[in-house]
Amino acid sequence: MADANEYGKALLMLSLEKGSAEKVLEELTVVKNALKENPKYTDLADTPALPSSLRMGLVDEAFGGFDEYLLNLLKILCEKREFYKVPAICDSFSGYYDESIGRLRVSAVTAVPMTPEQKASLREKLERKTGKTVVVDNIVDPKVIGGVRLRYAGVQLDGTLRANLDAMEKRLTELKL
Repeated sequence: MADANEYGKALLMLSLEKGSAEKVLEELTVVKNALKENPKYTDLADTPALPSSLRMGLVDEAFGGFDEYLLNLLKILCEKREFYKVPAICDSFSGYYDESIGRLRVSAVTAVPMTPEQKASLREKLERKTGKTVVVDNIVDPKVIGGVRLRYAGVQLDGTLRANLDAMEKRLTELKL
């Protein structure tokens, strides 16, 4: 049984070979969003109570105009009753695609929305540091108080006021008088 990363990587390799990776990413995102809006569809596609041919027909009806590799993958998942893996496959595909084109997605968590100038400045600094094209997604979290917490490629840099206060508290409690 293959995991979502293997499916995502295989789909990317096939679509890159065909020159349709960007199109597949868009279509895969459509599928993911459709399943998010209609969670019962996944249950239906994975149910052993329906004959395989009927489940395949549902996939054809819903996604028949999509890229042939993506459609075939959806049918394989349906056949194996692993349709629930589609969102994780989409995330995996997206990550591998970004990596293949040198793009880095960064989440910047702040207390208030960043201005366009702040996002541009952060993007430029990260592009110089990483050598990649950076896309900044600003997430607002009032618990942050101040500063910014960055998350990208498995890295978390915490420059928030809360993190600095916590570190100061730890140093003070460890201080021996």
